[in-house]
Amino acid sequence: MVSRHVWIAALWAFGCGSPGQHIGDEIDGGDFVDAMPAPVLPSRTVVTEPPHGTVLTGDPLGQTLHVAGLYTDARSTLTVQVLADPTDLTTWTPIGTTTASEPSGDRFSFAVDVTPVSAGSERGRWPTGGILRLRVVDDTGAALPHDASVPDETVLAVVDATGAPSAWTYLTEKAPGSQDETTAYYAAIGAPRSLAAFQAKYGFGADDLGAKYYNAGDLGIGRDMHCRPTAAPAGGVACYVNNHGTFGGMPGDALARLAAGGAPLATVAMVYAPPLDQPNAVQFMVFAGTGKLTSHAQLDTHGDNKTVPQNCLNCHGGRSRYDATAHAAVGARFLPFDPAAFVFPSADPALTLGAQSAQLHALDTLVGTTSPTLAMSDEITGMWGPGDIFDAVYVPLGWSATPSDQRVYREVVAPYCRSCHSTFDRGGPSDPATFATAASFRAASSTIVARVCGGGPHGMPTAEATANAMFSSSARALLLTWLAAPGACAP
Repeated sequence: MVSRHVWIAALWAFGCGSPGQHIGDEIDGGDFVDAMPAPVLPSRTVVTEPPHGTVLTGDPLGQTLHVAGLYTDARSTLTVQVLADPTDLTTWTPIGTTTASEPSGDRFSFAVDVTPVSAGSERGRWPTGGILRLRVVDDTGAALPHDASVPDETVLAVVDATGAPSAWTYLTEKAPGSQDETTAYYAAIGAPRSLAAFQAKYGFGADDLGAKYYNAGDLGIGRDMHCRPTAAPAGGVACYVNNHGTFGGMPGDALARLAAGGAPLATVAMVYAPPLDQPNAVQFMVFAGTGKLTSHAQLDTHGDNKTVPQNCLNCHGGRSRYDATAHAAVGARFLPFDPAAFVFPSADPALTLGAQSAQLHALDTLVGTTSPTLAMSDEITGMWGPGDIFDAVYVPLGWSATPSDQRVYREVVAPYCRSCHSTFDRGGPSDPATFATAASFRAASSTIVARVCGGGPHGMPTAEATANAMFSSSARALLLTWLAAPGACAP
């Protein structure tokens, strides 16, 4: 094994510091300011706490973090640094030091408690609701990885999940219409005047494909789904879903109402009438809790877009549009059913994921007959294995190159981007907006960060429940560090 001192000499030889000036030496009154990225130590060294993507709540002022890990010897001073200015990725500032002293196999453990924001003047390091970036460097200026399997990733991030975007408008990526236009649209598609009439028109009955779940991935509501292929038009698909609970309410309440049955909050219906390239090939209808057709549907607590089908088009077809002259939804699509985004009632054994997996797989197979994009087809194929086994950690080939790529796909793209973006189809399977590969996602990094971390009004994700879930998760931390993008992404 190369000795530590030989390794340091090699860093000097390649311009990564000198005996008189190491990378990360103190300048400007004690702040560390790197002119280039810090060199990386071998993966036998690692920062184990806090885990990358840790989610905390509460005011960052006075928040204490326990920083710990493993190092190769007990002689080096280890310095914990944070970005003093998250918009400038060179402003690494020391906030604590320690040494590795406790033997742990052939390495030594270290630990220190630090307070990243100890005074009001330091709030910029970690604004309320934002991302703190942290690293540990040794006395040569070399940074320790936070994952032994990814030795070149040395910056870890911690999320303050206090608050969500307050200035965003939701479901407004496609502009709202009017109730008069919805009435004209319903006339154009021949919408049945009641849910009972819709069910009768498309032959719903005991042999429906169905499932019950709480959809945490988009609208945050309990859903009792029913779908079936249609005889007229041949090759078509019809679905309706009874929604239970309240938008912005608690999942437990929605699941209890779902399990109990009773009158729904509202019912949303969709029909696929092939071929897909015709206007209104995918149709949308909403029925009130009374079962009567209604010209508006509020799908979140804000109600920024309550018009049908414009509110639906925000996700059902990335390049869809509404033609007010023809009263037609153009380019709309069905969406796959993603059990990873669902919560299942635990009190009823018949409603667990395992008990409903065959039905959910059958529902996705039915979606596969609605002319899905290639990205949607790949998602459906990848999610389901033999025996109707759902693969909750499925990662497509284009995201499989590194452990970091895989984690970003599983914890950022799959829960908060995939559902809508898989419906983009301009240019066929290579459409970069499907985010089918890590490279296509990186290519859009500036736009993605601006939409996720910007002040709105059109932020991403475009649905309120999805945005709230993302801002209370590790996703923003993983996103910013993986893209090496500046900013604290505070709401």
